[in-house]
This record gives sequence, structure tokens and C-alpha cells, in this order.
Amino acid sequence: MAAKFTNAYIKELAYKWERGLLTDSEKADFEAWYNSHNDKLVEIPANYDAEEVIKNRLLNQLVSHMGAGHTEKRYLKRRFISWIAIAAILLLMFSIGTFVYVSESGGFKHGLLTNKNDINPGSNKAILTLADGRKINLDAGTDGAIAEENGMKITKTADGQLIYEVVADPVKQGRRGDKKAEIVYNTIETPKGGQYKIVLPDRSYVWLNAASTLKYPTDFTQENRTVELKGEAYFEIQPDKYRPFIVKNEHQITKVLGTQFNISAYNKEEAVKTTLVEGAVSVVAVSSKENAASALTTLLKPGEQSTVHNGKTSVLKVDVAPYIAWKKGVFYFDETKITDAMNQLSRWYDVEIVYKGDVPDTYFYGEISRKKSLSAVLAILEEGGVKFKIDKTTGTNKLIVY
Repeated sequence: MAAKFTNAYIKELAYKWERGLLTDSEKADFEAWYNSHNDKLVEIPANYDAEEVIKNRLLNQLVSHMGAGHTEKRYLKRRFISWIAIAAILLLMFSIGTFVYVSESGGFKHGLLTNKNDINPGSNKAILTLADGRKINLDAGTDGAIAEENGMKITKTADGQLIYEVVADPVKQGRRGDKKAEIVYNTIETPKGGQYKIVLPDRSYVWLNAASTLKYPTDFTQENRTVELKGEAYFEIQPDKYRPFIVKNEHQITKVLGTQFNISAYNKEEAVKTTLVEGAVSVVAVSSKENAASALTTLLKPGEQSTVHNGKTSVLKVDVAPYIAWKKGVFYFDETKITDAMNQLSRWYDVEIVYKGDVPDTYFYGEISRKKSLSAVLAILEEGGVKFKIDKTTGTNKLIVY
């Protein structure tokens, strides 16, 4: 085969093919590569419209041929498409490493997961703490105006939004433009199994993921607009060249003028990841307040992601889709380690993850709706060879992985 048909090149073509991004020349290369394989392992039966028959035959042949080892990688395929093309992907996986192919639309039976053990997906719920210490449960009560403070009206909508609107003249209130005016903060906190959208006083939008906290002023009165984040949030920031928008957390400072980006800064995660969708941001890694001024600044371009770990910053070009999929109501796995996938399930379904024995060396690939119940999601993931059990016998719901 021609030298250009390397594993890396074919893997790139497969990635583009799945997303419909192949050029005509790349499509010709991909077809040529596929046609050069005559492996009976993935022979397509004559009645290949019978989706389940084909899937099971391919799976059985692939698994029996490869065997199951502790170093294997299991992939979750996004959707059923042309089965001839899927056979090519299976061949590709076989040529690169050890994989097991599974699909979201599979029809396997899962005796471990029953209705009585099911857990519903997360929803729009959060706790708002006002400047005077009052706490408001945002997933209960009547929609509409819920509070007014510092010249701002706070409104809760039925679709899970918290909106700040000016109701008093900021000049007469002595707030805007007065550096000596008191800065009043609110805090919104989503529990496990919760999410919420906030419309800030400057009309910037923030989507707060599960188990996250955002602290912000009720009005941006100073030279900048500064908020503090714990957990994960997606930001759409209104441009303001005179007042940069700043997101602080324990490990980094992110500075923007107007842009869209995602920050994942959970305490239990190994690193802080900032993924830029459009515009530009600067990231400063800090290990303490004392060295913040001397820390190096990293500039991100659209499609880049910074990772801050142990005070050091690295940057990679990435597909942003997996990192913003949660905002669109999707789990998006792209060679995602089982531990990372389970962390996402833990936060969204409010379950404790328990591993029986060694943590499986398993990776997932694909999309699953976050609107599905936990048992439905696990039924899909089980097709990769991992087994799960939901334990609701104690006060804390547990997801056992074995």
C-alpha cells in the first residue's frame, strides 16, 4: 500500500468521515484504503439491511478474533450509518490497536438495571445566595421576580434562567462609575444533578454545569468585570473594551474582552481546562495570590485548549465539541477514560462511584443524551464490556463498576 496510508492518516480520514468533513480526494483515499482490505473478519452479509444481525456478527467476529485483555480500549460508536463504512472503521481499529465496537442503538438486555433502581437525569436547579445571606431555592416556587437588591431586579424563568436587570438609576444610586461604591455579590450553586443559566448585569450569559459555584457582583461598577468559578461553566461574554471580563479560580485567571469559552475547574479533577470556541482569551496559571502578578500569560486562539496543572500551562488544538456538549444536553465521549466518564455521570445523576477491583482500562467514544435515565445510559455503556450496578439501599445512591 502507498506510503501515505499510514495508521495516523487513516485514523484522521476516519475521524473526518464520521463528521462529514472529507474532501473528494480524501474520500477517494479512504475508499481505496478500504477496498485494499479483504479481511473476512468484517465480511458484510448479503442481508445487510438487518441491522441487529450485522452488528452482532461483526461484534462476535471482532471480539472472538481479538480476545479480551486488560489493556483493550472499548469504543462507543455515535450512531448507525453505512455499515460498509463501519466495517472500514472496524478494520481501522484492528490495524491500530485492540478495540471493541459498541453502539448506542444496540438492543442488548441488561438484567442488572431495573426500573426500581433507575435514577432520573439532572435538571434546572440551584441555590442562590443573596448579599444579605438569604438563600433562594431556584428549583421550587413561583417563577418571576424573586428579589431586588442594589438597584437590581432578579428574575427566575420557567426554563431555568436567572436574569439581572437594572431597576434604579445607577447614577442616583451612586453605584456605576464610583470606585468607592460598595460591591455587592451574589452566589449561585448547582448541586449534583443540577444546572442553571445566568444572565449577568452586563448581559453576558453563563451556563453553570452540575456541582458548580459562581460568585459575581450584582453590578459591574469597577474597571473590570470579575467573577469566581468552582466547577464548570460555559461563558458568552458581551464585548467591552474598557472593562475586561475576568474569571478567577484557585489555579488560574482567565481574561477576556468578548468571546465564548468553557472552563472546567472541578476540585477533584487533575487540571483546569479552558476551551476557546471563538474570540480570544488569556490564561494565567497561578499557584498562589503572591505570584499571580509574575505568572506567565498564555493566549488562546479559537479551537485551542489550555490545561493548567501544578502551576504549568500547556496548549493543544482540539475539537471543541466534546468540551461544550454538556451545554447542549449531551455526553460526548472522545477516547474518554472510564474514570472521566464516571465523574460526569456522578455529577449529573448525583451518584457515588464505587469500583469493585481494579479500575477497568476502558475508553469510550460517542454521544449519549443527558436526558436519558441513568439505567438507559449504563445499558449503552455496558455494550463495551463494562458491568454496572445501581445500589439504592443506603442513604447515598451508588454506581458500582466491575
